[in-house]
Amino acid sequence: MKTVVKTSGISIAGKRKVKVFLFILLLTSIIWLLIELSKITNSTAVFKIEYKNIPVGMLLQRKPTSEINIVLKAPGFSLLKYKIKKNKVALNLNKVVKGNSSYYLLPNQQKAYLNAQLPGETEVVSILKDTIFIELGKNKSKKVPVNLQLDIKFKLGYNLTAPLKIIPDSVTITGPEKYVDSIKELTNTLLELNDVHKNIYKELDLKLPPKNSNVILNTTKVIVKANVDKFTEGSFNIPVTIINKPEGIKINTFPNTIEVIYQAGLSNYNKITKNSFLIVYDYKQYEKDTLTRFLTPIIKQKSEFISSLKINPSQIEFLIQK
Repeated sequence: MKTVVKTSGISIAGKRKVKVFLFILLLTSIIWLLIELSKITNSTAVFKIEYKNIPVGMLLQRKPTSEINIVLKAPGFSLLKYKIKKNKVALNLNKVVKGNSSYYLLPNQQKAYLNAQLPGETEVVSILKDTIFIELGKNKSKKVPVNLQLDIKFKLGYNLTAPLKIIPDSVTITGPEKYVDSIKELTNTLLELNDVHKNIYKELDLKLPPKNSNVILNTTKVIVKANVDKFTEGSFNIPVTIINKPEGIKINTFPNTIEVIYQAGLSNYNKITKNSFLIVYDYKQYEKDTLTRFLTPIIKQKSEFISSLKINPSQIEFLIQK
């Protein structure tokens, strides 16, 4: 019985020839690539820009173009690294040109400055962006008020004993004139307080200007504080007082006493006396309008401990005797 053994169509010798051919092809390709990369040629690469030597007393009002395309002349090996990774170059703002309404740079006039930043075998041929517009302005400082956004709801019977205090009540801002002039006040994210019955003391973050405006604040936080107290009502009866009354004139008022109803915090309630307020009626009100039959009260003085005050009656009648 015969045994038939099948062999592949490619002999061992043939396989060796294929491997040798592929090796020679690969080696040739590498040699060709190395030769090509060693040749000096032109190619375009993208660079990130830094701006240096800003004129004294001036600031960038807005960030200019951050990237440019530069045509380089260099060996292929050197060009390859600029293709793989974006490198940085600086442009000199001492070369800025003032136009009618803006400043601008002509990058192609700074080729020598750019060449000094690159390795010796690399040369800048040209910059594809022929003009870069620059917004320059003066550095400016000013104080702006702090206007807090607050929503305070007090527990029934409680209230502030004095206006809220903001520390500091204004902030110094410094930066490009264009942006500083546009800021009229600083504020915060809305602070909501409910069922308040104790003294308030909160540190709040201010809303900051946009980062690209380059505006700096001398503080980014403020404190809001206030005393809170339970309020109660009191009243006094006091005589009517007329001011600016001419000599020889007698005035009878109806009534001749008024009731003063006030609210004050419990902690200060005992400090309130009849001398805590001064309420008068002005005779000149009648002189301005001789047809009037009533005089309106004027609050000339009121204790800081009084939060609200009501006068009863709200007007008085009067009779003039000469």
